[in-house]
Amino acid sequence: MNPILLLEEDSGDALVLKSRLAAHDYEVRLAEAGTRALALAREQPVRAILVSARLKRGLDTVETIRRLRAVPELNLVPILVYNQENGVPENCVRIFEAGANALILGDELPTLEHELLLALRMSARVLELTDALRILHEKPRVPGTDRARGEADAGRGETAEHQGALRELALGRPDGMLVVDGQGTVLHADRGACELLGSRPEGRHLGSLVPGCGLEAFVRDAQIETREGFRFDLPARKGRGQRALSATVVPLVAQQGTSDLPRKVVIFQDSLRRRLAAEALRTQEPTIPRAELGPLLEAAREVYRPGALSGSSPLMRELREAVARAIACREPVLILGEDGTGKERVARTLHYSGATTGAFLHARCASISAESLEAELFGSARNPGRGQLGERPGLLHLAQDGLLYLDEVTALPLAVQERVIEFLKTSSATRVGSPRPERLEVRIVASTARELTALSASGAFLPELAERLAANVLTLPSLAARREDLAELLAAMLERYGSERGILEISPEALRVLHEYAWPGNVGELEDCLERACASAGKRSRDSTLRIEDLPHELQQLAEDLPPRDLVPMRRADSERVEGTHTAGTGLRATEPRGVINVPSYRELRPWDITDEDPVSLDLYEKKALLRALSVVNGDKLKAAKLLKLGKSTMYRKLKRFGIP
Repeated sequence: MNPILLLEEDSGDALVLKSRLAAHDYEVRLAEAGTRALALAREQPVRAILVSARLKRGLDTVETIRRLRAVPELNLVPILVYNQENGVPENCVRIFEAGANALILGDELPTLEHELLLALRMSARVLELTDALRILHEKPRVPGTDRARGEADAGRGETAEHQGALRELALGRPDGMLVVDGQGTVLHADRGACELLGSRPEGRHLGSLVPGCGLEAFVRDAQIETREGFRFDLPARKGRGQRALSATVVPLVAQQGTSDLPRKVVIFQDSLRRRLAAEALRTQEPTIPRAELGPLLEAAREVYRPGALSGSSPLMRELREAVARAIACREPVLILGEDGTGKERVARTLHYSGATTGAFLHARCASISAESLEAELFGSARNPGRGQLGERPGLLHLAQDGLLYLDEVTALPLAVQERVIEFLKTSSATRVGSPRPERLEVRIVASTARELTALSASGAFLPELAERLAANVLTLPSLAARREDLAELLAAMLERYGSERGILEISPEALRVLHEYAWPGNVGELEDCLERACASAGKRSRDSTLRIEDLPHELQQLAEDLPPRDLVPMRRADSERVEGTHTAGTGLRATEPRGVINVPSYRELRPWDITDEDPVSLDLYEKKALLRALSVVNGDKLKAAKLLKLGKSTMYRKLKRFGIP
């Protein structure tokens, strides 16, 4: 049985948790105060420590964790903090700074056993690697010569560096940490994050803190499970040099019974400082247990297949056929399209629907500095002088027998472009600082939103690379070019983001605005809009409809500027019909009662009546709608604005535009 130390002041909660853990074959040792927990942890070894976030008597939660971490025997023991009250505790940032490995939220702690089991597995793996390193470096050396003695001295220095790096990794303390809400706005930041991103990041959006590197999208896409391995560069600023960072996103468990988007913890680690520990423990890339790979790959193949690319328009049918043809070959593929058209999804479809057995790796070329790109792609050789104790593999090595996706390939420096050309010619890559080429089988897929012909003509992109990538070209249409797919996309996204929140339909007014909007960000902007709108609509009780007030501000403004629908003229009865330019070919029946405007004789015409002699003009109809609304409310402009569903400022602007007093 695994010995677990449980620190809980409330005796009732302690007994409930002890019984729950004992049912899963854990040996639970109870402590009612922080000092007692320290004594028990020193007396007998434990595999994990559970600490309540509500400690008030004696040592509080943060101080207890800090003192537990100060015990050398507990450096590798995971500490999990749980909070049975609603919401994230105010000292969340301090809890992680003190050395906690995880924070579990919720009245019934739905993930307690899962998090505990995961922490024990990670701890066991670290212990195994520690023992392996100790045995490896305790092997006797036979110097024999001065050169051998020098190598032995270097080996002892490397051992000390490995041990220091191991301790650094075992502590698990990040270089910076943020807590963001579901919209990507920073709620809390620790001292390390303030040093990296600026003195006051609270209240700012990730897109403005770290622009242009894709971190905002990476954080947004972490919905349920932890996402890690996002690498990006922070440019130098006053008082701090350029930093190469990696980000990990931990979604917090959403509060039961609410539809709010969950908060997320964003953890930053300095890649250069962590590289020694990562290479020593071989944890540079996350791994999946072999037994789980089969079902996960089958699920990925179902999601990423040509038929899953939504849209019934001719452009999407042609795209699916082109993707199916590209899957069947091994040549490079170039994906062209505006931002938000789904280039990464098409790249994943090429990988998971093909015959490759390796990994899919995504290289965001625009988010990595030009100086680091070559080493990221091609790896680097052993260089003890720079703290690199072994050869570092590049993304090409890690994607062996798989696919490497070069996102925004036009950001590659010319020198790296030449190396990519050489790889496409020979299928061999040479690490930076090494004379030895290595044979690799990796399929290259690149994408860009820019025009390669113009870039090649200006010398910013090598024509030979453009020619080799153009063996297969997939052009993704913008959403504006396939407006007929909008209804299908809206239905699919409403099912994805609205069903779990009880949102089953979109009001006609909101649907009209969604169809009228230009969507410059394409499908990506549409999906982000629907996700946020469903989250907003889900906060209302007993309402299953997504309404205009749930949409982003720019769409609400568009709704105010659209003319009212009920002013579209319809045909009179055949006996009264007078053909005019605005009635011809409308296809509307005179018997339709809704929206029919009964125009009186010319002696009874009112200022807002529409006649067959009126020209076809939206401005005219809008002016008459304003006049009619003012007549209905006896000239009260605020009531007229409410009747027309216009904002006050919009109403006064329109009155001034049409010269209505």
